[in-house]
Amino acid sequence: MKKNVFFSLSVLFALFLYACTHKAGTVVVINPVTPIDTSHHNTDTTQTEVFDTSVCFSRDVLPIFQGSCAKSGAGLSCHSAADREEGYILDSYAGIVAKGLKRGNAAGSKIYTICVSGEMPQSPTPKLDSTQLSYIKRWINKGAPNDTNCFANCDTTKFTYKLAIAPVMKTYCYSCHATAAASSSGGGIVLDTYTGMQTQALNGKLMGSLQHTAGFSAMPKGGAKLSGCKITQVRRWIAAGAQNN
Repeated sequence: MKKNVFFSLSVLFALFLYACTHKAGTVVVINPVTPIDTSHHNTDTTQTEVFDTSVCFSRDVLPIFQGSCAKSGAGLSCHSAADREEGYILDSYAGIVAKGLKRGNAAGSKIYTICVSGEMPQSPTPKLDSTQLSYIKRWINKGAPNDTNCFANCDTTKFTYKLAIAPVMKTYCYSCHATAAASSSGGGIVLDTYTGMQTQALNGKLMGSLQHTAGFSAMPKGGAKLSGCKITQVRRWIAAGAQNN
C-alpha cells in the first residue's frame, strides 16, 4: 500500500516538474518599449556641401562692380541706376543679380563671361584682373548670396604700396583715376602709377579725400567711405614716406 502511494506521488511530482519546465520556457514581455523610428532622419554624413567662405559679396564683389562698372560720367562705364545701359544696374546687390547672372553657374552668367573676355569694362576703365575675376566667379558659383556681415579682411600692420595700397586704389579709384581715364573723368589726377600716387600722398590731397575732410573732394566719388582699416593703411604708408615698396 505504501509503495503504491509512494509511486503515485512520484508520478504526480514528475508531471509537476514537466509542466513547470515548459512554462518556464515561455517568455512574456509586458509593456514592451517601441524602438524609435529614425528612418526619417538623414544620418548620411558622407556628402557635405562645401561653401567658399573666403569670398564675401559686400567686401569683395560689390566694390568691383561699383568701381569698374557702375560709375557715371565721360569715358566711364554706364551701368549705374541713373544710366541703366542695356538694362544692367550694377551698383547694388538687387541690380547685380537681376540680369545676366545664373546662381551657381559663373560660366553661364553674362556679367562674368563678358568681363573674362575683356569686352567689359570698356576703355578707359581698366580691365578686371585675375583676382577680381576670381572673386566674381567664386561668389556666383556659391550661389551669389547677399553677404553683408563680412569679416574685415584687412590688417593695419601691413601697408606696403604693392600689397596693400595699390590693390585698394585699383578697386575703388582706377575707374576715374587710371592714366587713360584721368583726363576725362579724374580731374587729371592719376593713381594707377607709383609716381601719381606719391604726388597725391605727399601733397595731402589723398588723405583729405579718403577721410572726406571738408574742402576736399570726397572719394570714392559717389561711393561709401573706405573702412577705417583701409584708411589707416594709407595713412601709415604715407607716414612711412609713401615708399614704392
